[in-house]
Amino acid sequence: MNKTIKERTLEFIKYKGISMKEFELKCNLSTGYVTSMRKGFGSEKLNNVLTSYPELNRDWLLYGEGEMIKEAAPLKSGSSISPNDIKGGDYSGTLVYDIDATCGTDQRDIYFTQDNIIGSVNLPGINKGSQIVRANGDSMEPRIFDGNMVVIREIHSWEDIFYGQMYLILLDEYRMIKYIRRYEPDEDNYIILRSENPQYDDIKLHKGKIRKMFIVENILSVKTQL
Repeated sequence: MNKTIKERTLEFIKYKGISMKEFELKCNLSTGYVTSMRKGFGSEKLNNVLTSYPELNRDWLLYGEGEMIKEAAPLKSGSSISPNDIKGGDYSGTLVYDIDATCGTDQRDIYFTQDNIIGSVNLPGINKGSQIVRANGDSMEPRIFDGNMVVIREIHSWEDIFYGQMYLILLDEYRMIKYIRRYEPDEDNYIILRSENPQYDDIKLHKGKIRKMFIVENILSVKTQL
């Protein structure tokens, strides 16, 4: 027998490891809403749930179709950018920063200030709310090569993380681009950072050491001007 929407909602709450009170508060639902639910969510309440938990698969919640958690959008690569694409002094497009996003463990900080802006670009498929920075190092080769540009967007909550995706991780001492993997023995407190280059070992990292995280949305090769 297929589960009800209420049963699937309870399953999702258990999966997230949160209380029903936390779920209802975040989704702007009244206390006891889930417990008393009979048929399902109204359109406004459903929108609150899906907005609060963007990783939750709508079709799974409503109809039991597919997986509970949506797959992350595939990382785009193969696009390119040239110096002529960057409009200096123009802030209307996706901002390009004179900042290195390190594919390694160099000691560098990352500040998205106006002083670091080179200009902006308007390229198909690139979110204007994201930022573009330069990658260096070889730990993510052959996926990201030294000198490529990467399109990144800040992530503010662990609930918005897709394990297996590539992120720019900012620590007090280092910043690095890595895949984020689950650390199953203690996934509440730790993650695994993994390189593309097999010469680099996995890094077990405590979540509390992370200052900021940025998902890597796109990889851009840089076209040189002849």
